[in-house]
Amino acid sequence: MKAKQTLISAGLMACMLCTKVGLAEEAQKPEAAPAGGDAEKSGWTLLFSDNFKRSELGKDWVAVDGEWKVENGYLRGSGTLISARGIPADYPPGYQRLEFEAATDVQPIIFFKDKPKPKVMVGDMSSFIHAQPPDKAKKSPLKTGYFFQFGGLHNTLNQLQRAGASLLKDEDPAHMLVPDQKYRVVLENDKGTVRCIVDGKVIMETKEKQAIFGQDYDRVGFYFYTAAKVFSVKVYVKRLPNDLDLDLV
Repeated sequence: MKAKQTLISAGLMACMLCTKVGLAEEAQKPEAAPAGGDAEKSGWTLLFSDNFKRSELGKDWVAVDGEWKVENGYLRGSGTLISARGIPADYPPGYQRLEFEAATDVQPIIFFKDKPKPKVMVGDMSSFIHAQPPDKAKKSPLKTGYFFQFGGLHNTLNQLQRAGASLLKDEDPAHMLVPDQKYRVVLENDKGTVRCIVDGKVIMETKEKQAIFGQDYDRVGFYFYTAAKVFSVKVYVKRLPNDLDLDLV
C-alpha cells in the first residue's frame, strides 16, 4: 500500500512540473473532432461564453492593441484582444477549445446607394488559444500559444502557428474570407491534437508530441487585421484525466 501511494505521489509531482513550464505529454488518443456537432459530446466542458448583449467591452476582455467596442449585440474591432483571465481560472489547467461566430465588417470609403457595393480588402479573422498574458510574456500573445491565421496576409493564406513558428501553412486555401459572410470558427487543442475548423470542416490538423499547455498558458483571444464583428464566443476545456477528483491546491 505504501509503495502504491509513493507511485501516485510521484505521478502527481511529474504532472505538476509539466504544467508549470507550459508543456504536457499527451498520453491518450483524442476524441474525433466535433466538426459539425456538439462539443460536449466529445468530452468538452463549457466554461465561458459571451453573446455581447451589452454596451461596453466588459471585464472579461482586454484590448492589447487596436480599437474594440461592443454595440448592437456584437463585438466589433481590429487589432489584438485577449481574455482578461485564464480559462479555467482555477487549478488544474485544461486543454482549450475556442469557438466563435464572426464576419468581416469593412466598409468602402465611398459608396453610392444606386451602384453595386465596391470590393473591399479583408484579412486576418484570426484567433489564438493557450496564450500567455502580455504582462508575463513581454511579447505579443500571438507568439506564445497556438495561433490560427484565417485569411492572413491580405486573405492569401491560412496558417497554424505554435509560439510564433509555423506548423502548417496553406498558401492556396480553399477556405478564404468572403466579405460580410458569417463564419463559425474553432481552434482547439484536443489533448495534443490541434485543429482549425471552419463551418464544421477541419481545414488544418496536427499532432503535437508536447503541446503548449498549463497555468500561465491559458488565455484566448483574437487578432483581426481588418475590422470584423463577433456575434458569440464559447470557450471549452478538457482537464487532465481524473484530475477533477484531486485536490492539489
